[in-house]
Amino acid sequence: MTAKGSYNSEKLNLIKIMFCTFDVGWFNTLMINNKNNTSQNQKSHKLRSFFAAIAGIVAVYLIMSSITVIWLNRTVTDTNTYVKTVSPLIQKPEIQNFIAAKVTDQIVNNAPIHDVATSLLPPAAVNNTQTVDQLKVLLTPVIQNSVLQIVKSPAFATLWTQTNRIAHAQLVSQLNNNNGELQLNLSPAVNAVIAQIKTTDLSPIADKITVNSNTGNLDIKSSGVKKAHHYYELFKTGTWAIVAITVIAIVLSIWLSVHHLKTIRRILIGVGVLALLQALILEAPVFINVSSTDKVTQDAAKAFAEALFHNLQLASLIVGVLCILAAIASKIYEKRKK
Repeated sequence: MTAKGSYNSEKLNLIKIMFCTFDVGWFNTLMINNKNNTSQNQKSHKLRSFFAAIAGIVAVYLIMSSITVIWLNRTVTDTNTYVKTVSPLIQKPEIQNFIAAKVTDQIVNNAPIHDVATSLLPPAAVNNTQTVDQLKVLLTPVIQNSVLQIVKSPAFATLWTQTNRIAHAQLVSQLNNNNGELQLNLSPAVNAVIAQIKTTDLSPIADKITVNSNTGNLDIKSSGVKKAHHYYELFKTGTWAIVAITVIAIVLSIWLSVHHLKTIRRILIGVGVLALLQALILEAPVFINVSSTDKVTQDAAKAFAEALFHNLQLASLIVGVLCILAAIASKIYEKRKK
């Protein structure tokens, strides 16, 4: 081989080495850049996922708040809807027995018991040896049956509606106070029954009855009352503002998330579970706590609370079921799409 050929061969080998070195360096640089980009993307995804989760939690809370605020708007704070909700209660035995029991107590405790016994009981049932307590035991069922006839009359149903229309103003006022208790003043209904006694077999004792000012008050204590107060404050701040902020939180959570469909599904599951849990709590017997030990009063308070919270329970149940079904449907859709 000539000197020139050897020179050309060495030159060719040097060029090959240079190209190989460039290829390896370029490949290594590319891999390093890819690793850096992947690391940066992972950090970006984690950051977006964190803020998406925060926005999602806020959205779930606001959705639940919106449900309760809308219920307050439709049921508790609107007089016509409230009256429409509680008016049918007069057909319930719990309410009828409560009013009849209160009226009966007023009669046997405030009217001259011996005069009442002489007027209402057969002569053979009354004697001079009987004590006041014994006479009360004999008079209570007689008086209560007569009062129940008044309470079950159509005229009293109309009066019941008017009484609750007046009581509603007091209810809204009490929602402004966070004391965990609502007091329903049903005294006008009790007074009306006593006034109508003159048209029954109890007319001889009608003028002998005196009524205490707190007769007919129905106290309801419940954890739901404090919750109602909280949401009532939100309601006063602005129902539509709460709904608008809820929508913004939902959109922001989905926009920030890396997997949009998965985020939507998580929000649906969160709302669904909490809504069903709320419906279950509203159904639980321990939800209502009545301070009175009188069973008649307890039953009446529970009947009233069940009527007031029925729409909220129904709305929570419907929203919960729909959200869970929507979450399941989205998962099925995602699998089929793959």
